[in-house]
Amino acid sequence: MRATDPQWYEFGGAQRMLIWVARSILMVAIMSTSSHALAYQSPVDVPALPSKLASVTPLLAVARAGDRLVAVGLRGHIVYSDDQGKSWIQAQVPVSSDLVAISFPSAKNGWATGHEGVVLHTGDGGATWVKQLDGALASEITARYYANPKSGASGADFERASRQAKAIAAEGDTQSLLDIRFENDKSGFVVGTFNRIFHTDDGGKTWAPWMDRTDNPQELHFYSIQIDGHDTYLAGERGMVWRLDPVKQRFVAIQTPYNGTLFGLLADGDDVFAYGMRGSLLRGRNHGTQWEKLSSGTTAGISGAVVLADGRIAIVTQAGEFRISSDLGVTFNPLHTLQPMPYYGIATAFGGKLVVVGINGVEIESIP
Repeated sequence: MRATDPQWYEFGGAQRMLIWVARSILMVAIMSTSSHALAYQSPVDVPALPSKLASVTPLLAVARAGDRLVAVGLRGHIVYSDDQGKSWIQAQVPVSSDLVAISFPSAKNGWATGHEGVVLHTGDGGATWVKQLDGALASEITARYYANPKSGASGADFERASRQAKAIAAEGDTQSLLDIRFENDKSGFVVGTFNRIFHTDDGGKTWAPWMDRTDNPQELHFYSIQIDGHDTYLAGERGMVWRLDPVKQRFVAIQTPYNGTLFGLLADGDDVFAYGMRGSLLRGRNHGTQWEKLSSGTTAGISGAVVLADGRIAIVTQAGEFRISSDLGVTFNPLHTLQPMPYYGIATAFGGKLVVVGINGVEIESIP
């Protein structure tokens, strides 16, 4: 999805507007400060500012880390709770970039990613974080990798990735990363705009570009990655899903019955669900080889989904809707919440509850 595409304006409307407003406020503050008092510093070099309101300001993703809950959001805010969401503590974060995704393969080790191409790692369950990657380093790694044909496969995809790497390096650009997923404490992927994808096998100490290992000649954005133990999927623009071929070590494109943007993925056994704009919800059977449209009961963008312990599926939307399905996504019924808000993420909590994040921060919701 490019800025000239009509769908670009609809994508994550509330989230994008929120980010633009936040950045506009920051720019006004900068311009109203004397130049000798405040020099510009990149968000990747400025630690997140402490705030007593960190848990009630916009948060964009949430995850379980053992018995702890961890959420990430704007300006590098990361908060965690050890009492089932009753209270929240702000983590120590070395960047003030907007963070949009988080993954915890174990209770202690977790990763977060977001704008300016940042990847952060924690080894203590989310209390303190270190930067492993940013846009400048990612561009350097990519340019070096694709400048050496011996480091990757040859052919059209390699040449395309090489041209993109040169262009990004020449422009000094930093591509946003939009999702991250680790299957264990060592192996994981991070994905983002314009076919951006990196893989690590050493817990993020080193990252290898995989831009030549995707069936994505148009360099569509990747918005989500999901690993379920058997399959690894990507989802993005124009209704596209990709599944990793474990033999070829390549993401193979799968066209779904939908042509709009897909924001996320949810794996449930042999089935995988893809969701996105205008309430679009799809189910892929047999490891994503057979797709069908489902009725989510909403026309709002679906921004998060999770499978409950009893097998039910919960979805949340950017319009503040909370819906539950008891029949594998065939039908959804609304769940009324006390303080609905535009939602951006959801995860299972404890005792049959769910934790949701959105424009007003983080909330715990009881599920009947």
